[in-house]
Amino acid sequence: MHSNNEVANLLWTSGWDSTYRLMDLLSKGRTVQPYYICFRLRKSTAMELSRMDEIRAYLGRKDPALVNAILPTIIVAQKSIRKVPAIRESYESITQDHYLGKQYVLLASYALQSGISNLELSIHADDKARHVIKDEVEFRDDQHGGYCKIRDDADSPAATIFKNFVFPVLQLSKLDMQESAAERGFLDVMELTWFCHNPTPDGQPCGTCNPCNYTRNEGLGRRVPKVSR
Repeated sequence: MHSNNEVANLLWTSGWDSTYRLMDLLSKGRTVQPYYICFRLRKSTAMELSRMDEIRAYLGRKDPALVNAILPTIIVAQKSIRKVPAIRESYESITQDHYLGKQYVLLASYALQSGISNLELSIHADDKARHVIKDEVEFRDDQHGGYCKIRDDADSPAATIFKNFVFPVLQLSKLDMQESAAERGFLDVMELTWFCHNPTPDGQPCGTCNPCNYTRNEGLGRRVPKVSR
């Protein structure tokens, strides 16, 4: 999909999955253009932006060459994205039978409006969204380890929503990423990631929101503080 000199377009939230992909790309000598969609009502926005800055600063101390390969984050305000009717209708069709986060309507609308056809979205093996797209994707090999993408002939609500995305970690669980990060020497960076939607006043994960529960259920419960549990 990319040459080493081609910029990878990555949706980065400072979360575990997208940060793993960030480090995966950097370890392969790639330049990364991060995108962050700023959701108006998300309580964790300030924390996510802060953690992205912390990760950049940490990488700058660890290896300046790595941080220099991360371009300035393009921050996109929710209000600047027009919801595409076909995408919204596809979402409503899917959610009659399956759970799918509302954020995907905005993400897909942005991908379409921006003209980016290879926006990297870090849906992983245990993600609920994977069950929506698993029958619509195919694996495409390349010199960087390959990726999954919606099949060109797919014609479904899921294809309408996700056709402009690339899924580089779709086959990996959070524990797979942890093992890989440890082997490749960037587990320390992963520990700086953020996952909670409702941080406490003292900056700790709340322990009760969906991301906190997913983190616990997917094998990384150690990251949810005992007081929050």
